[in-house]
Amino acid sequence: MQEIAQLRQSIDEIDKELQRLFIARMETVRSIADVKIAHDLSVYDRERELQVIAANLSRIAGSPYADYYKTFLETVMLLSKEYQKSIVRSAP
Repeated sequence: MQEIAQLRQSIDEIDKELQRLFIARMETVRSIADVKIAHDLSVYDRERELQVIAANLSRIAGSPYADYYKTFLETVMLLSKEYQKSIVRSAP
């Protein structure tokens, strides 16, 4: 059982790093929302999303995780859009 404890500790460390990166991403999303408000731009940019997904997937092409990573990216982008929408709705 020592092995699983070590693996779980590794997951815990990865989760801490993911949390740090998620916060950094959402802070950037906040800044993007401010720019979109200032320039009356739509929260949703389909072309940009497709570009981001394609660029990220190209870096792990052939990986057994590619489909899962695509879902991960789509989920993060969905959360980002929801956060941006909440900012836009509360803008004066």
